[in-house]
Amino acid sequence: GVYLFISKRSGANTVTAAEAVKKELKEIKKTLPEGIQFYTAMDQADMIQDVIRRTGGNALAGGILAILFIFIFLGNWRPTITIAVAIPLSVIATFIALYAAGYTLNLLTLGGLALGIGMLVDNAVVVIENIFRHLEEGKERREAAKIGASEVGMAITASTLTTIAVFFPMVFASGITGRLTRGLALSIAFSLIASLFVALTIVPMLASYIFKLRKKRVQEKPKNKLFSRLRGFYEKALHKALMHRGKVLGGAVVLLLVSFALVPFIGTEFMPSSDRDMLLIKVKMPIGTSLEETDRVTSLTEDVLLNEPEVEIVSAQVGSMSEEDASDTASGFAASGVHEALLWVGLKEQEERDLSDLEVLEKIRGKLPKYKGVEFESIDMSQMMTGGSEAPVEIKVFGKDLSRLKETADSIVSRVKDIEGLRDVRHSLEEGKPEYRIKIDREKTAQMGLTVAQVGNAVQTVSLGRVATQYREEDDEFDVRVRLQKKYRDDLDDIRNIPLKTSAQTMIKLSQVAQIEQGEGPVKINRENQGRVVTINANIAGRDLGSIMEDIKDNLAGLEKSLPTGYFIEYGGQYKDMQDAFLIMIGVFLLASLLVYMIMASQFESFLHPLVIMFTVPLGLIG
Repeated sequence: GVYLFISKRSGANTVTAAEAVKKELKEIKKTLPEGIQFYTAMDQADMIQDVIRRTGGNALAGGILAILFIFIFLGNWRPTITIAVAIPLSVIATFIALYAAGYTLNLLTLGGLALGIGMLVDNAVVVIENIFRHLEEGKERREAAKIGASEVGMAITASTLTTIAVFFPMVFASGITGRLTRGLALSIAFSLIASLFVALTIVPMLASYIFKLRKKRVQEKPKNKLFSRLRGFYEKALHKALMHRGKVLGGAVVLLLVSFALVPFIGTEFMPSSDRDMLLIKVKMPIGTSLEETDRVTSLTEDVLLNEPEVEIVSAQVGSMSEEDASDTASGFAASGVHEALLWVGLKEQEERDLSDLEVLEKIRGKLPKYKGVEFESIDMSQMMTGGSEAPVEIKVFGKDLSRLKETADSIVSRVKDIEGLRDVRHSLEEGKPEYRIKIDREKTAQMGLTVAQVGNAVQTVSLGRVATQYREEDDEFDVRVRLQKKYRDDLDDIRNIPLKTSAQTMIKLSQVAQIEQGEGPVKINRENQGRVVTINANIAGRDLGSIMEDIKDNLAGLEKSLPTGYFIEYGGQYKDMQDAFLIMIGVFLLASLLVYMIMASQFESFLHPLVIMFTVPLGLIG
């Protein structure tokens, strides 16, 4: 079969682009002979739409449950109808605001809406309850609606603003944290503003028309014994708490301290793992392996994968892509040479398998064929969805000398590879690429009337060639590169015999002014902030990222102290993303706390009362 990878343009909508491709494929299929089939190995649009469907379904279910519980607790269909009207109106207003702000319906905006569904009804319930109170006091419906809404207007406005103040600072978060929280925060803010508007306008209007006028009640008989018992239990508990305030506060402090003590035992990670229907596995053969041998090992690996009951289809890309597609190679979603292959493993639907994608991957690891020099590496699919760092664990070693950097990287790999939960530990210099090393003797070169640049140009012309002219075809220009045939530049003796013309117009060989030897060198030399860097990457399984990184730091503490001047270690990857996100969220929390305090202080016209309320915030850690 033929494997075709289609990428969308920057800024294009993934779902729209995928639908356009599918539509075009249907038209192409009509023109093809019978027997030719198209199969979609991976479709990001399906993942996105599936998440959106589930999130939207959860939001809808939340709205229905909210209406149902309101009917159960209020025991009246009239306010229930009012709430049932208020929710969709608030949602529609939220959609309009999101559209005006340039946001689409996605996982984050729908997630924010689902989170806000419960809060959407709060304002309406408060208004309805107050209107009912005035109706039961004997007021006329229109008067009860007007007075009931106006009395609680400032209170629910302050309450809504404090909730918005908690989420709104997320809008200003930077980096990947901002990309992940901005849509969520705006969606919640828009939905709460819409619910406030509906509660102060639509709800009183409906109440003035459909609420039933009641006479002033003298004595109300409890309609529900369960609610009556709960109310009685709460009253007794509250009375006892007020009678023993010292013990209650002391118990709360003890529970809070215990909660703080348990925090180190709670794992930390950047993003929770989700069960996906696709695995990516990279096959890495020793450098110099032929394309045929790589294809053979890849085929054997495919057979192993297809024998797993959870696997539905396997697609393979063997060998490197063209230079024009180097961006895919750099991102890890393509092979970087004839010695590498990439396997796209399509899993069955989640309902059709008992294991999660990570559990399937762990089971597959133990069954992959064992060949000398062959490595299998899994690629984290979450980076495709979030745009975060490629590897969960990334250790960077900075320094000047490549040999010292490689020695340090090898030492790090040996120290951390046995840590529980680490998988696919490797570093960027562990592969040796065959190369010819040419050491030019400057003294001999000068004696021959040559410069180092002239010698270098001659070697470049023979090995890489030189652009002699350009070929023009319509509006396109193509370089015409001239170089020796492969058979005249593929041997060590061929390199030694590269001809050089001296200043005396005589011909000499490269070996007369340089020492040529064959060896191995790094595939690539990475630089960061103008310094050389070697990167150690690893995946994780079965443990949280924070615990694994603590073990890594403990194992490398001695090595870090022994590094010479100019050499140092940094921790990147998803761990750095997580650390940056935590710092940003701490700032968001502090800003949100300040905004909430300012709003409550203006509402209560007191500096003390808001502090009493905000002192209860840390008690939330007990949960």
